[in-house]
Parts: sequence; C-alpha cells; structure tokens
Amino acid sequence: MKDITEQIARLADLLPKSAAAPGAEPPQPPDFTRSLLTPAELACCDQTPRPRLLGQWLMEGDLGYLFAPRGDGKTWLAMFIGKAITEGTALGAWQAGDGTRRVFFLDAEMNRKDVRLRAEQVGITSLNFRWLNNEHLYMDQGLSVNIINPLHQTGLSAMLPDSSVFIIDNLSTSQSGMRENENDDFDKLKDWLLSLRRRGITVIIVHHAGRNGEMRGASRREDPAHWILSLKDASEDESRAKVFITRFSKCRNCQGRDAMPLRWTLTNDTGSQIAVACEPYGNLDAMLSHIREGVVTATELAEMLGVQCGTISKWARKLMNAGLVRKKGREYEAVEERRMAVYGAGLD
Repeated sequence: MKDITEQIARLADLLPKSAAAPGAEPPQPPDFTRSLLTPAELACCDQTPRPRLLGQWLMEGDLGYLFAPRGDGKTWLAMFIGKAITEGTALGAWQAGDGTRRVFFLDAEMNRKDVRLRAEQVGITSLNFRWLNNEHLYMDQGLSVNIINPLHQTGLSAMLPDSSVFIIDNLSTSQSGMRENENDDFDKLKDWLLSLRRRGITVIIVHHAGRNGEMRGASRREDPAHWILSLKDASEDESRAKVFITRFSKCRNCQGRDAMPLRWTLTNDTGSQIAVACEPYGNLDAMLSHIREGVVTATELAEMLGVQCGTISKWARKLMNAGLVRKKGREYEAVEERRMAVYGAGLD
C-alpha cells in the first residue's frame, strides 16, 4: 500500500501546476534549442529495437485499436491476445513475442460472473494477467473507472508497471464526459496515453464500429495509433462456431505481408476451454472485401495484401470472370454485395 501511495505522489508531481500567484515572476518560455538533434545525434538514439509482444505488428509501447460491431467477437480476441502475451506463446498466425509481459485488463462493460466465465473458456490462468472489473470495483470501493478523469488517470498510472500491457474494454464504457465525435475532446485522453508510451506501456483500446463499418467517433484519435485492427463476423447461421475476419487498416510496425487478413474460428464443443483455429484469409476473398470497403486501385490493393500489382491484376480477372467485380478506368468496383463461395468455384 505504501508503494502505491508513493507512486501516486510521484505521478502527481508530473501534473500541470496551477498558475503562478499574483506578483510572482511570469513563466519563461521553454528553450527548445537545447533539445535539437543533429542527424548524427539522432542516429545514436534508441538503437535497441523495441521488443515484439506478438507477431510483427504488436510492439512494446504501442497504442492500438481493436474495433468491431457489437457482438462480433472483439472482447474474445482481446482476451486471447492478453493471454498470449502473459504466456509468451503464439496466437494463430501471430508468432510469440520476445518474452512475457504483465497484462492489466480493464473490463468496463460485463459483470464479474461473465468475466469469470470467459476467462475460464479462454484459459487465462497466469498470475501475470490481472483484471480490473468495473462491477467488482464498485462493490469494493463504490466507484467506476473513468479514464478521462485526471485523478483516475493518476491512479491507473500508478497501478501499471513500466513495460506492461493495458487493455481497455471498451472506450465507450470506460469513460464519461468525452464526446465521441468531437476531436478536441480526445485531448482529455491523448496526453495521458502519451505519458504511458514514454514508460513503455502498451495500450490496446477496444472500440465499436459505426454504421459505416469504420471505427466510431472522431478521427483524431487514430493519429497517434501504431496500428488499427478491425474484426468482422463471418459466422454461419447453422454453425455453433464463432468465426471472424481480422485485417489491419493501419500498421506502422510491419509490411502488409506480415499483417495479412486472417480468418479465425473459435469452437467450444466440450463446454469448457475454447479451441482457436486460424488461417490466412483467401486472396480473392480478401481482395473482394477490400474493394467493397473502398480500396479500389491496384496500387492500394497491392499494399494492403502485400503482393505485386501484377498479382492484383491476375486476381481481378478471376473476380471479373466470376461476375463479382468490374473495372471502371483504373479503379475496381464490386458488382453486388452477395456472398459467393470463391473457393468452391475454383477461383483460388
């Protein structure tokens, strides 16, 4: 308890101080010239690469978003990501990271019993994984986390060790007072997130998709993100398995071929722990989905799928022969939104 109190006091010293008292010397402007770097000095900085936490896309100190429509599986995937990081294991096509990390999972949506059930189904047992559940917090201390409250930010900063991982599930339910569609309101959160990055703390924010399929709310929150991962449900009505597709709309840490679209299948036939299967999302399926989402030039598609433009042209011909895509000038256009069994038609 003493250590936590000391950390809170130390972090409070970093908060902006109130204006100077009347009669005091006016504050002086900062001397930015003292921190200028020459190209040679910059080359000497930070030569040690940031450790990888999972695959090639997730690295220490990242800020990233995992978003999807309601019920499509984003909380399941967030839990599996946290489990892999605490155990230092692979997850699907994403290889294990460079060692393990402590993971702190803020659940601001579900009740404690549902969290316990999901933790059992995912198989989370490591002591490196800790839960901060809003229902439990309210029963224990009579409060709920608000991540834009400066006092709560200070308390959370004290809770998080350097180089740990903080998963926030989700942005809407973990804050009160930040207008989702106002860019300026994100400033209430931005500076705190940057302070965590300086300590090597990785932050994964779970968020909802809007009606247009994109991440909901103002766009400015995407600017400091290292990566943005979308998830789309692909479950069949008759199947008991949970199936979804993941793809990156932004990834600073690696090239497209290291962050390919993936198809995930979660099954739980025994009623206990969930089995995870993962495979690369088919080239033609992936290309068709990108075209439907507005990625319509060969150059953009090649970058997203990690292939050459010539390969895109070859795949496009197959989709055009199947009647799924047509070409208008230099752009591709989906013919209709109907689903087709691409593989069954022998197109790949």
